[in-house]
Amino acid sequence: MLDRARALAIEKLQEQLIPSMKPDQREKTRAILLDLPLHWRAPRLQTLRSLEEHRGHGHRNIIDPSILQLAALDFNLVQAVHRSELLEVTRWWKETGLGEEKLPFGRDRLVECFFCAACIAPEPRLAACREVLAKVGSLLVHLDDVYDIYGTLDELAAFTDAVGSAAWDVSSAAAALPEYMKAMYSAIRSTSTAAADRVMKEQGYEVLPLYKKAWHELCKAFLVEAKWQHGRTTPSLDEYLHNGWITSTGPLLLLHAFTMLPHTQQQQDSWLRDDRDDDSSSKDLVYPRLVELCSRVFRLCNDCAAHEAELERDEGPSFIACHMAEASGGGSEEEARAAVADAVAETLKEVNREVAFRSTHAADRVCVNLARIMQCIYRDGDGITSPTDNRKRLVKDLLFNPAGPYICDTLAELYGDQ
Repeated sequence: MLDRARALAIEKLQEQLIPSMKPDQREKTRAILLDLPLHWRAPRLQTLRSLEEHRGHGHRNIIDPSILQLAALDFNLVQAVHRSELLEVTRWWKETGLGEEKLPFGRDRLVECFFCAACIAPEPRLAACREVLAKVGSLLVHLDDVYDIYGTLDELAAFTDAVGSAAWDVSSAAAALPEYMKAMYSAIRSTSTAAADRVMKEQGYEVLPLYKKAWHELCKAFLVEAKWQHGRTTPSLDEYLHNGWITSTGPLLLLHAFTMLPHTQQQQDSWLRDDRDDDSSSKDLVYPRLVELCSRVFRLCNDCAAHEAELERDEGPSFIACHMAEASGGGSEEEARAAVADAVAETLKEVNREVAFRSTHAADRVCVNLARIMQCIYRDGDGITSPTDNRKRLVKDLLFNPAGPYICDTLAELYGDQ
């Protein structure tokens, strides 16, 4: 009923109200009608938008100017924290040597990954969460290129086995891998091990077995897609989505983020299911339903934005390709894209339902914020692979351009001559 009411309201606004408006009002109203609902916008980006909307209103502004000044000051203080963190993550990225040195074919998207991390966990106290999200996200962009573009099937199978080895040791497990894969393996191992050591030191429990399991599950799912690609195979929609919410990388990202949040051992154990004994290495990961739903939104948004480019690069199947192949008589791309929009809308309703009946926890907010920022990053094309000018400006406004006259550290102070 609400869907029909929304469609009717939009139709009537477009038919009756918009034509009578002034040009600037008309364009603004149209943009609002096409925009995401307020509760599905990333909170940090909505803060930025609100500040921009009230800037320059002067006497017409219904909000007390002192409140706007306080909001701008708060935004700039948080932005300064984020920017200093980005500097540290940039140093780490250079130390890995994965950019131009060891994996020159991969996409270097550290800033975009940190942008997403800052929107997923914006609060200053969640610095550890942002750090691990940015680091693991940057590794995942490169790993995706390894499986989609560069690696042979034999190399990918060997890499998947190496990630799944119990030792997780570069000298033994990765000995037979080519040099670029050894570098990738080493960066994964060192990054997740450092994160696990931090959790052990600060919260007192072991999470490295979970990380290992999650990396292996992701690589196995990547390998399935690589086999589809090399075999020119188009799976069914159900088969694709069953594998695709894992290859969205959402579960791995959220697992690392979740373990960096303050919580109890009991909450941490909710990610595990006992297998046959009490050895933590033999436990299976059980992702909460909310993680699967938000990861599915991630996958659908990515597929809709990247389909044409991936088709040109002859990469594996997407939701759109599977939908077109499965439709009776051969469906059109336009119909498939409409099906993606419907699937995202229905999945978001399920997310709303899950959140409504779960206890409020920081992990839930992180999950939902992941779905929110992915809708933004893929709304105007693929904002990771080939960001548009609008996406680039959004990143700059969020991380580098202060809102108003207040700022603690300038970009020059942080980055010097860089």
